[in-house]
Amino acid sequence: MMADFAVIGHIAIDRVITFSGCRRQLGGAPTYISLVARRLGLDAGAVTKVGGDMPSAFLRQLGELGVDLRGRVVEGAATTRFTLDYRGSERQLSIESVCEEIGPEDVRDLPEAALIAPIVGEVPPPTASAIQAGLIALDPQGFVREVRGDGSIRPMRWFDENLLRRVDIYKSSEDELRLVTGEADPWRGLRRIQGLGAEIAIATRGTKGGLLLTQGGRYRMPIHEAAEAVDPTGAGDAFLGGFVCEYLRGREGPWCAAVGAAAASCVVETAGARLEASARELRGRAEELYSGMVKL
Repeated sequence: MMADFAVIGHIAIDRVITFSGCRRQLGGAPTYISLVARRLGLDAGAVTKVGGDMPSAFLRQLGELGVDLRGRVVEGAATTRFTLDYRGSERQLSIESVCEEIGPEDVRDLPEAALIAPIVGEVPPPTASAIQAGLIALDPQGFVREVRGDGSIRPMRWFDENLLRRVDIYKSSEDELRLVTGEADPWRGLRRIQGLGAEIAIATRGTKGGLLLTQGGRYRMPIHEAAEAVDPTGAGDAFLGGFVCEYLRGREGPWCAAVGAAAASCVVETAGARLEASARELRGRAEELYSGMVKL
């Protein structure tokens, strides 16, 4: 794979419902991470599966993001499709279809860095075990989701010690961290992840910013107040993409987190997988966020 790093997880089609209407848009970690990486001057290779039902307009959009789907389209299968309903106080998530799992044969010949970012358990343990890379980052959101018979999704516990011991960068929401570690206190949860071997462990907290634990200390991460929060979908993926892009350039954890938070704030200002901010604007936001980083 000719890319700076790989993103392992399904590309999805999201049906987003808000008070202003309903729309369908591209989703999944490879989509948003590729979007951010391209803006920051790197290429992300997608290790994914999509169905033959992927609309041509979305295929063109993925091509513009540099996503190469050769060998990734499963004819006769349905693309993973989610419904995200934002009309309540909390997002309601359900699933319409799930594409074929990503198998061990799909993760051969990866670049030096690999981001494991499932959305609905599409990276089974044998595949995770087969991933070989000098740097492994993990967002476990797809491992802590249980799909019920009616398509609704509820959180579930998950803990794979064999995988977690191989992870260099861990990132999840605070709620997901609790499901992984069983720790109510997020700092205790992050320390448990770090104790398994991760160099960096991150818990995002939505509008409250985030927590960053590195070998050099722990930090509270601020957020950039978006001009207008249009669509929060993909913010976590954008964060991870921005973080890893700067980490691969040899930058320190707090700066990487600032770039990740800046990328997330830019993504939520647009509807769907689009990014209107330039690389210069994104880095300007990162400078502001970096100056607001608090070491504890």
